[in-house]
Amino acid sequence: MNLTWDLETLYPCFESEKFKGDQELLRQYITELNDWADVNLHDHEHAAAKMEDFLRRYNAFRSVYTCLYSYADLILNADSSTEAMSVLDDIVDTSSAATDAFVKFNKWLKGLDRLDTIIDTSPYLSEHRFYLSELLDQSKFLLSEEIESVIAKMQNTGSKAWQRFYMQCASNVLTNLDVEGESRSVSLSELRNMAYDRNPSLRKAAYNAEAEACKSIAEQSAACINGISGEAITVYGMRGYQSPLEKVLAASRMDAQTLQAMQSAIQENLPIFHKYYEKKAMLLGHTTTSLPFYDIFAPIGEGNVTVSYSEARDCIVSSFRTFSDDLADFAQKVFDNRWVDAEPRAGKGNYGMCIDIFPIQESRILTNFTGSYIDISVLAHEIGHAYHSSCLVNETMVNTDYPTPIAETASIFCESIVNNELLRIAPTGEAVSILERGISDAGYYIVDFYGRYLFENKMYERRQSGALSVEELNELMLACMTEVYGEGIDPATIHPYMWLNKMGYFLAGNEYLNFPYSFGLLFSKGLYAQYKKRGQAFVAQYHAFLSATSKNNIVDAAKIMGIDVHSSQFWKDALQLIEEEIEEFISRV
Repeated sequence: MNLTWDLETLYPCFESEKFKGDQELLRQYITELNDWADVNLHDHEHAAAKMEDFLRRYNAFRSVYTCLYSYADLILNADSSTEAMSVLDDIVDTSSAATDAFVKFNKWLKGLDRLDTIIDTSPYLSEHRFYLSELLDQSKFLLSEEIESVIAKMQNTGSKAWQRFYMQCASNVLTNLDVEGESRSVSLSELRNMAYDRNPSLRKAAYNAEAEACKSIAEQSAACINGISGEAITVYGMRGYQSPLEKVLAASRMDAQTLQAMQSAIQENLPIFHKYYEKKAMLLGHTTTSLPFYDIFAPIGEGNVTVSYSEARDCIVSSFRTFSDDLADFAQKVFDNRWVDAEPRAGKGNYGMCIDIFPIQESRILTNFTGSYIDISVLAHEIGHAYHSSCLVNETMVNTDYPTPIAETASIFCESIVNNELLRIAPTGEAVSILERGISDAGYYIVDFYGRYLFENKMYERRQSGALSVEELNELMLACMTEVYGEGIDPATIHPYMWLNKMGYFLAGNEYLNFPYSFGLLFSKGLYAQYKKRGQAFVAQYHAFLSATSKNNIVDAAKIMGIDVHSSQFWKDALQLIEEEIEEFISRV
């Protein structure tokens, strides 16, 4: 089987007539959109017709932008190309000019009376009711068109420039490490990947080398995180948000009550993970009950059986078939149409990723397939993202956006389907590896991300009073990591530069990329528990839920599945499922 993806349905290359034509079309759409806004948004006569016209124009702009951006992003992640980075920057810079029209429309919308009544007059507007209502809610946080336009332009040389500088520093830092008797110059990403290696000496050496590499770029990274967070505090404050967290909750279509219910349940149940880490310390032969942090991702079990890519495909399709033919047929299409780039190679990002390209009703998946059973789980996870998007292909572009907390739901759900099958068919040692890897991932998304959430809260609180030094950032990170890992991890082994190796802190405009992933994991666990109880009666309702995620807030979307996300008991029940997995793991080893 071919392990590389086919991008021809998108573009042949950057130099192709199709790509260059769409670049020109993007500029044309932006110019026409801005000209239209200048002419039409001075009064509210013929309001329904104007709303329809704007939405059609804006959807057309978003379609071309999505194709261009997705292609450049795919090339960049697959081959770390400087050309792709340059093209991507140019696309983002060009598209920022659409901010003027978007802000004008939002302001115009705010001045309308009886929005719902107007929407009722048009089937097209009715399809966009949620989007328009959401824009109206957000309009109170918008500044004038001139100021918003200036902010968008200045961010290119402000927070986004700091982001690029951080990524450049983190990508270019190299350190020497002895690997199998040979001294090698390795990158930060390579060092982090060694955390999963079966060689305990290499894991420890790589972890220490990572700390030293982080230290070497700590001053630059501190400048970046201060610049990005400082701009966020200033801009969101000007718009009227009480904090960056309030802005993220609004963007996530999530309320504070949901976040509080989930975080309280996590805090209360941290000891179940501490128990797992203590057991792992014993299995790895440590003399203390606390696990050194450099062994937190150490593999357990044999994990030495190799599977082929075609066997992985067959396993995923057959596992999905136990849930629904629709899901299985979709997975088969993903493989048949070469939507996946699974070939490990130099210059390629060593992570899983799915990019959805709604204008062509396709997705593309990046992963690195090495033949392990774990790689099957990763593939299933990314196909889950693509399947979620396939439930939205009949929507217009603005109706395809679903919140980040929901984004991990379908992916983890699909991963759970496959993992349950792998636990049944895999050899004993492999089954233990799969079970333990799932628990390890859950610990990362829940314990580690909760610690990083606490850090981000405290960092923003202190940032109000001025920039934080490297020492202050280190102190905060150590305190938060020690709090959440408790007795399960030896605190003396936690290196203080973990704020530096979490890229989410450096992504401008994407604050708090932590709790949404905790939500996704726990929510999907809760859904999977429902599926096990209800069987096939669950399937159609689940598809309806995924199809509704782009046009509902989280509370209302969850109600489709009969779930109250304000209930701490729901979150505790989901955590109990992980506790049962931990108990099963302990009993197996």
